[in-house]
Amino acid sequence: MNRLTGIARVEQTIRKSRFIGVCGPIDGPDDAAAFVAEHGAEGCRHVAFAWRVGSTVRFDDAGEPGGTAGRPILAALEHFDLDRSIAVVSRFFGGVKLGTGGLARAYGGTAMAVLQAAPTAPIVAMTERIVEAGFEFADALHRQVDELGGEKLDEGWTSDGVRLQVRLPEGRAPALERAVREITRGQGSCSAP
Repeated sequence: MNRLTGIARVEQTIRKSRFIGVCGPIDGPDDAAAFVAEHGAEGCRHVAFAWRVGSTVRFDDAGEPGGTAGRPILAALEHFDLDRSIAVVSRFFGGVKLGTGGLARAYGGTAMAVLQAAPTAPIVAMTERIVEAGFEFADALHRQVDELGGEKLDEGWTSDGVRLQVRLPEGRAPALERAVREITRGQGSCSAP
């Protein structure tokens, strides 16, 4: 899966109707509603959208005939394998009716164009670990966490030494566990919280 990492905007005219596509990252339904409110074209009657966050998917045809706006936008999100992302397409009617097929192609095409223009990055599954070791190993453990792309969430001291809570890419957790064993010569521990 991928995720949008920034906002992109595309505008195109199709048979005198103006279509404005905007897409960006979201983390939940509240973000999605705020994104639609902020990026739907002001004064536009038809502001269709689709978004996905995990297994939750929503789309809206915004008054267009059923299946001609929201569903094609969702298909564009699926085409790019996007999660935690939203696409909004606003349509200003230009006086020429496009028909249901034409509407679906126009909304879907605008969504495809804006998503293609947007910056994306793979979604990396993260995990947390608690690392505990003697005081003398603290510096080496800090360096190891940094080298593995980890983030220190919390650090504390116990009577026996240092206690780190870290978040790192899931695939690098075994490497951290090995490093803790090697650095501490089996005296330290690395476990899930």
